Amino acid sequence: MKAALVVLLAALIGLGAGWFLASERQQKQMAQLAAAEAAWQGEKAFLEQALREARQRPGSVRTVTQTLSTTATNRPAPGEILQRLLKLNPTAGEATRNRVFRQIVHHLQTLVEWGPGALPVIQGFLKENKDVDFSSDALNESGDRVSRSGFQSRNITRTDFLVPPSLRLGLVDVLDQIGGETAQGILAEVLESTGRGVEVAYIARVLQEEAPDKYREMAIQAAKELLTNPPAIDQPNRLDDNARAYLYGVLSMFGDKSFTENARQLLLSPEGKVDKQALAYLNSTLKEQSVPALYAAYKDPRLTNQTEKATIMNAVLNHAGPSAQANELFQMIITDDTVPAGLRAFTIQGLAGGAGREKPSDAKLIESRLGLLQSYRGSLKDERLLRAIDETKAALELILSGQSKP
Repeated sequence: MKAALVVLLAALIGLGAGWFLASERQQKQMAQLAAAEAAWQGEKAFLEQALREARQRPGSVRTVTQTLSTTATNRPAPGEILQRLLKLNPTAGEATRNRVFRQIVHHLQTLVEWGPGALPVIQGFLKENKDVDFSSDALNESGDRVSRSGFQSRNITRTDFLVPPSLRLGLVDVLDQIGGETAQGILAEVLESTGRGVEVAYIARVLQEEAPDKYREMAIQAAKELLTNPPAIDQPNRLDDNARAYLYGVLSMFGDKSFTENARQLLLSPEGKVDKQALAYLNSTLKEQSVPALYAAYKDPRLTNQTEKATIMNAVLNHAGPSAQANELFQMIITDDTVPAGLRAFTIQGLAGGAGREKPSDAKLIESRLGLLQSYRGSLKDERLLRAIDETKAALELILSGQSKP
């Protein structure tokens, strides 16, 4: 019995000691939690006060500059890029065309990023006179070209392309973006050696923008040489079909008149077909002074096709009013009873512009045309012609008064 009491007493003492130790740990934990809570409340109060003060301060901008050192390890070398471009063919299939176009643009832009480091490779390739056509056209049943590569344009002599129509023209654009005298020297080499009108036009524009008039005579001489002695082009495309338009465009861009006599001789082919590029060049360069050559062409016995005659007639009548020869042609047409009345009325109405003729804007020109119409008002008897004269006079007077845009 005594022994049992001793065991029980020892157990009670053990429980009491355990409770005391647990209670002491709990008190310590509670003290730690209270201290942490007090610290958090203090930090919270500090942050809230800082936030209130920041909101009350005016805004400011701080610029942080970091200098980064990077090394390009994945960019291919210019020679490798060129080899990739040589293998691309956007005309191989409709399904892959857009993807190939994106690759072309990417590779060319990577060459631009190389800067002067890409120039030797580009110069070497251009000297080889090789090319890759990115705009090959198919032929329809009539033998006319049908673009398969998205390069259609109402302006047949455009020199700005979202995607270059050939690798060489793409490299010309790369040289333009790199810029500098070395790049200009490479372009000048191509300008002197190329046999393609589109390249002469593209490079002439680029050089004129980068170095105004520095390469003017070189570009004019290149255009005149190709117009006089056009070379045979292997596998010509649509851009080569328009070579003469590009070359005459170069002469017009510089306002060069040294080729006008040649253009007069080229205006009519032996078969009596009008060279529309020569006609546009003479009109844009000589303006009213082109009338004698155009009038002579109109009366040339070789010019028998009525459509071709109308082309020359419209060009001459653009100068009706001040030009005596243009007025003579006007009289010849509207007083000729063998010419259908509809065509004669159409000729009269053309003095107010439209249908291949320029709409007049100069007050003196308009007044001279009003006088020309009035001089024939009393001699014509055909009601259709008289009505055309009255309508044309009204249209010209409206332009003169400023109520109609010229």
